[in-house]
Parts: sequence; structure tokens; C-alpha cells
Amino acid sequence: MSILDNTKFMLTVCEMFYIQGLSQKEIAGILNISRPQISRIISTARENNLVNIHINYTNPEENFYQQKIKKKYHLQQVYVYDIGDSSSKGSLEKLADNSKNLFDIIIKNNEKVGIMAGRTISSLASAIGSSKNRGLEFVSLCGDSYSDGEDWNVNSIVQKFAHKTNGKSYPFSAPRYLNSAATKDLLLSEPSIIKILELGKQCDVALLGIGNIEFGSTGIVAGNLSTCDLLKLKEDGAVANICSSYIDEKGKVITSHIENKILGQSITDISHMRKIGVAIGKEKTEAIKAVLKGSFLDTFITSLDTAIHLLENEI
Repeated sequence: MSILDNTKFMLTVCEMFYIQGLSQKEIAGILNISRPQISRIISTARENNLVNIHINYTNPEENFYQQKIKKKYHLQQVYVYDIGDSSSKGSLEKLADNSKNLFDIIIKNNEKVGIMAGRTISSLASAIGSSKNRGLEFVSLCGDSYSDGEDWNVNSIVQKFAHKTNGKSYPFSAPRYLNSAATKDLLLSEPSIIKILELGKQCDVALLGIGNIEFGSTGIVAGNLSTCDLLKLKEDGAVANICSSYIDEKGKVITSHIENKILGQSITDISHMRKIGVAIGKEKTEAIKAVLKGSFLDTFITSLDTAIHLLENEI
């Protein structure tokens, strides 16, 4: 008779593992059988419902939407936080405060981290705790946006992350939005621009916000995109902005007039990296859906009310 047919013995092994907290190696030594056999016993016991594992979620609704979004969009990880109304004042700070402890988990020691501009990523940089000796480097993935000292410009953010972690920062010393394609071609011949672009492509992981194509978007607020630019992007079918790329509602990168005037990494340029997206707000639902449909992210962090809007009419 197979050892897997002995229910009482299987239950004994499971009790030692789950209740007594012994390792599989320790159990194998005590029972004088191999560790692979212990592993098979535990797996078979779960498959046959001899063992049921129950997790006491602090917020079951958060977990419900995490799993739904993860499955629907084939993401590696999803983190949903109940911060109340994401359109209210201080919502970005609340999300950052709730998710700040993820930073040490999703960003590994000695990694090179690509950073994009935006209020969401800036809030996370402000919220994380101070740490030392992690060997982190932070690289601006786009040129800077000049907006009267706002701290969500990309170079301000990389410096903030580096200061908090005692790491290194590599700013992008050029504007993000240019007047013409000719200006971009000229700047792309500069050694310092070539160097920061090459450094950006060497990153292990990228922290990204998701922009919508509306008058309240970061690009418009910062004064870097004109109303004409915005209307032309809408005409081209753009509903979302991630990195220096514009995405249509089906999740496809579009060819737009604006890309010839932007300095920075496109979403295609960073396809080899782990990509972590952070975004909230009902007004961004369409943009977030487009980015998720395009499978541009590995990890997604959002608020509960945004998650509900994403799956509206699908539950």
C-alpha cells in the first residue's frame, strides 16, 4: 500500500507541518522518510481536502478586487488599498502611506530603479522610510518638466528616493517636452543625453504613473503640453500616457505627433524591466484599463474605489 493511501499517517505529517511548525526536513528526519515524500504527502492532503487553509484577511474586499484584477489582466501582483474617496484631497498621500512598506519588497537591494515623473510616484518617494546600505540607484527615465518648483518633476523625485535610501541619483538634464523634432535630434547627439538614456535602459525595475489625456493631466498642469497638443492626441485615439508613450483604448501604442518632441524612454524601451504601475482615480479608469489591456505592467498598485470602477459591470 502506498504511503499516500494511509490517511492517518498523512494527517500526522500535516499536523507536524501546519500545527507544530516543523520544517519538511525536520519531519523527514523524525519519521525516517525522504523530504520529497513529505512534500508529496502535504500536497496530496491539500488536494484531497484533508487540510483546509484559511487566511483571515484584514479587508476581504481589498483581496477580492486584487484577485479579480490580477486574473483579468494577467498581472504578477496587485495591491489594492481602501483609502476612501480617491478624488478627495490627500488621497495620493493616503495611498503612499498605505503602500510605503511595499517598497522594500518590490525593490530589491542593489537594483537600478527607473523613475517617471508624476504626483503619485512623488508621494511614494515622500512616504517611504529612511534606509541605508541598500545599494540602490535611481535614474530619471525622461527629461524634466518645469512647473514652478513642483516636487513631482522627475529629477526632484529621483533625488528624493536617493536621499531616503542613501542611494545614488541620476537626473536627466534636459526638458522632457521640446519645441520641435529638430531640437530633439540635436539633443540626441549630446554625450550627456546619450549617457542618461543608455543608463535608463540598464534599469532592473521601473516605477511608473499612468496619465490620462485630459485637461487636468500632469502634462497640461505643468504647462508642457498645449491645448492643441491635447486635442491632437485625442484625435489620434490616445486615452493614456505611460513613460513617453501614448496608448489607445485597446492597449496599443499609437504613433503621435508629440513623440517626436519628447525626450525619454518609451514603454517599449523598458519592456525588459519589471514594471510597477501606481494610479488611482475614477477619472483615470479609462487610461488604467488601456495600460492593463496592453500588458505593460507586472505589478499594479491602486485604491479600492478605483479597483471597483475598473471592474464595474463585470462582477
